[in-house]
Formats: sequence, structure tokens, C-alpha cells
Amino acid sequence: MEYAMLSIKNATTEDIPMIRELTMQVWPQTYTPILGHEQVAYMLNLFYNPESLTKQMTEMGHRFIICYNAEQPVAFASWSETEPLIFKLHKIYILPGQQGKGVGKAMLEHIMQEITTRGATALRLNVNIYNLSAKAFYEKTGFKHLKDEDIDIGGGYFMNDHVLELKVKNQK
Repeated sequence: MEYAMLSIKNATTEDIPMIRELTMQVWPQTYTPILGHEQVAYMLNLFYNPESLTKQMTEMGHRFIICYNAEQPVAFASWSETEPLIFKLHKIYILPGQQGKGVGKAMLEHIMQEITTRGATALRLNVNIYNLSAKAFYEKTGFKHLKDEDIDIGGGYFMNDHVLELKVKNQK
């Protein structure tokens, strides 16, 4: 495991080009087999265009981090408080060649430390019902199935997701 070479830094709007580059290396490979080329292109344009990412960072309160392995960017994540003391992991994407090396675990640990200091009681996330490897990763790290939901994202497309939750153990 190359865990010792990992570093995590807060991202800003100046990091949007890097976030978009990482997205383009992860998203098509991960989601085209599940959703098809057209829906992937639609979702990339909807959620990952520079204006949308800027709005997520500046208006919607999403905190972004970038994970580096030996100073090379290999992953990113974002989260925000969506209800009092309930946080949502909006994104966590790791380059395919970096998966299984502790990157996801390190990023989740970082996020859990951040939200624990804010008094969080739970971290929730949505994962596509057909993204079995991601679902297995989250379950292995302690997330439990909360519910399923179908989210209309326009253009005739839906996100068919499991909602998973990890209870936060706050130190007293």
C-alpha cells in the first residue's frame, strides 16, 4: 500500500481544471458501462462544467479536497452539511490505477475528521445501484443502506441510487 505517500489538500476554484481533468479520467470509464455514453456526457456537462463546479464551491457550500500520491493528483472528493449535523459525500473519485491503494480510505478518514469536529451525527452518500464495486467499498468502510431513490436530473435521465449512511462516533 502506498498510503504513506498520500497527502490531502483543500481545493479552491483555482483547482477546477485539475478536478475536471481527474473527472474525465474516471467518469467515462466507470459510468459508460452502467449509464451509456449519452447519459454520461449529459451528466458530465451538467455537474462538472466549470460554472457548475464554481457554484458548488462558492454558493452551495461544497468543500472539495484533492488527494495526491507522491505529489501527483490522483483523486478528489466533496461534501457539505445538508441537514443540521447530517453531511453528504457528494463526490469521491479515484483514478483507476490508484484504486485499492488506500486513497479512498484516506479521503474518507480525512472527511470524517472534518465533519466530526463540526458535531456531525452521520455522513450520507448516493451510489448508483449498478456501481457494485463502489457500493462494496462503502459497505466495507461501515456504510449501511438507508433507502433507494430515483432522481430526475432532466433530459429524460434519472439517477437510480442507493442512499447509504455512516453514523459518526463523536468523542465526548
